[in-house]
Amino acid sequence: MDDTFLQDEGPTFDRATLELKNENSDVLESENVKDSNKDPLNGTTRGAPGISVPGIPYTRIDCHTFFSDRNEVVERALADCQRDLLSSTEEEELVGTWLLTEISIWDTEKERLILLTKNSLYTVKYDLISLKILEYNRVSLSDIDTLIAGELIYPPTSLLPSRNMFGIRLMWNKGQPLSMDKKWNPFARNIPWLTFTSHPLFWHKGSDSDKTKYDVHALHTALKDLLESPCQKIENPIIIENYVGIGSLVHNRTGLGFFKIRGKVSF
Repeated sequence: MDDTFLQDEGPTFDRATLELKNENSDVLESENVKDSNKDPLNGTTRGAPGISVPGIPYTRIDCHTFFSDRNEVVERALADCQRDLLSSTEEEELVGTWLLTEISIWDTEKERLILLTKNSLYTVKYDLISLKILEYNRVSLSDIDTLIAGELIYPPTSLLPSRNMFGIRLMWNKGQPLSMDKKWNPFARNIPWLTFTSHPLFWHKGSDSDKTKYDVHALHTALKDLLESPCQKIENPIIIENYVGIGSLVHNRTGLGFFKIRGKVSF
């Protein structure tokens, strides 16, 4: 550019520079406001309590690595469970079936088939590779005393990033705390509650009809209609007591609780 031209337009250039500085300061102020909402320990924004949860939690996954993404696999698995687990009466009373994510007391995610009848809830660990039932758990709806629905959150002092997920928790502990031998035992069974959230494929399916069987909201709606007084139905954040949890973080990030293709092997 010609030097003489710059000198002639000096005042205009100065004014433009001042305007740019003002814009930059506005941007900095805006960024400072955003930063004030972040967790100072890990730099992640913690979601506000409530039933409406923003964001898409599973953005960096390849949904085609899930065996559950293959044609008719989930449908066949659910049909097997209905045939092998439900009595003829229960089949007639079947309300709905889903493939969801169960979150254990140790914050590990596990792929589970859910069968809901008018009187029972079945949670099934099913091998989607060899197509067989591995184990299952049945809970009578009459035993459930609390249904909580809301955002899955960690305690304020947790170092883990926010989940940004909606979930539900069914409890039948009659308000009693978990005994220490179960709370600190990774092999403990018969925990008196179940925690569910949507399956990762829910965020990667196009049509609503395809997404429904992976959607925990659908299970929540069905349970609200079935569970009667004195069962409490609460909308509150669901606290997952995990403060550091490197093991669960690695487990969940690598999808070890799901049947997937992993390089040259599948498990």
